[in-house]
Amino acid sequence: MLDTSGTQHLLLAETLGLAMARRAADILERHRAALAGPFATGDAAERDDGQFAIDNAIFTAVLDAANECLGRFDTRPADDRWCDALLQVLNLGQLASYLPGGRPGTGPMG
Repeated sequence: MLDTSGTQHLLLAETLGLAMARRAADILERHRAALAGPFATGDAAERDDGQFAIDNAIFTAVLDAANECLGRFDTRPADDRWCDALLQVLNLGQLASYLPGGRPGTGPMG
């Protein structure tokens, strides 16, 4: 267990949350670009299906974690707040692009 103060725990949680949101935003961006481009065929389609399965598992885990965290403040059942959790992840992903190490070309400096 880490020997950290409450403030350090908060900073670690915020850092982890932003990293997860950044990863989710990258997944959404990759799949948006794939849907906008030409359809893959043959071996490329199999690789894309494999990557989609991996991305889906990661995105689902991020969304589930966000939903559980939101549950600390929102007493509705998890099934009723998943959309709000998704919006929070998207908002954090956008915020993460403005921080150092954010996705290139998406921050305020372009």
